[in-house]
Amino acid sequence: MKLLLFNDWALGVLKSDGRVVDVSKAVPIAAAVPKNPLGAEMVMETVIEGFDSFRGKFEAIVNQEQGVPFAEVTLRPPLPRPPNALCAFSNYQDREQNEPPPPVRTLDFFHKCATSIVGSGATVELPDIPEAKVFQPEPEFAYVIGRKARKVSQAQALDYVFGYMNFSDISARDIPNRRTTFLHKSQETWAPMGPVIVTKDEIPDPQNVRVRLWLNGEQKQDYNTGAMTQPIAAQIQWLSEQITLQPGDLVSCGTHHVGLSPINDGDRVEVEGDGLERLKFSIKSYGPRKDEFWGPPGVRRA
Repeated sequence: MKLLLFNDWALGVLKSDGRVVDVSKAVPIAAAVPKNPLGAEMVMETVIEGFDSFRGKFEAIVNQEQGVPFAEVTLRPPLPRPPNALCAFSNYQDREQNEPPPPVRTLDFFHKCATSIVGSGATVELPDIPEAKVFQPEPEFAYVIGRKARKVSQAQALDYVFGYMNFSDISARDIPNRRTTFLHKSQETWAPMGPVIVTKDEIPDPQNVRVRLWLNGEQKQDYNTGAMTQPIAAQIQWLSEQITLQPGDLVSCGTHHVGLSPINDGDRVEVEGDGLERLKFSIKSYGPRKDEFWGPPGVRRA
């Protein structure tokens, strides 16, 4: 099932015929919370935590109602204010074939702030950061935690996943003397996500998903999640040893660096993991931007 938030923060299901059905009436809390990001987050987390009891109700509504065309709705981020929005550092084997593989890094993650999160169709804003060498959108495969997880084994880890979605980590490169990820990773609008959460039953192998990015209609990146150095099960094991993961937590798996491209004012970006629909956003820049390649050593320009 493909779940989304749309228009006035309504809860919807995307049908196979490309139409969206409002299923909010199946979730009692939806009528009681504000129609804003915080209220919508409460609704989505309620659904995630109790999905087994909601699924049949959603299916009944979807079978009865025609819905509206997907292209005609205003899309919202499916998780507008998640308990945690965690992004993996350098988690792909992405060097040239003749380059020795990099050492497998210890897992590490950083946070995106709440106001970084935007949905498909939004505008990503690039503030004037004179020190930044270049700005880039990273196409990523992300997963949503379905139930509370603490000290989970790898063998059980995927049982704690609710579903999957597209995510883009907007990044500023080569800012000197940086001490944290805040300035170059966590600016407002720098976490586009969606347009849907796809329940895990529709993605049989999350370590075999093709992820692509298009910039102004030209494909720039094309990789498979099988190239992760630390797969999702290992990520969940490690994270759940550090913190208690909560229903509605978002974890993004990092990107394959081959093909990373700079973004500038007026650009259009599209990101799609197979089976996850397509995330789209535009770029607004408030300062001069360099149009040059950036990548770790050994990574080629696409």
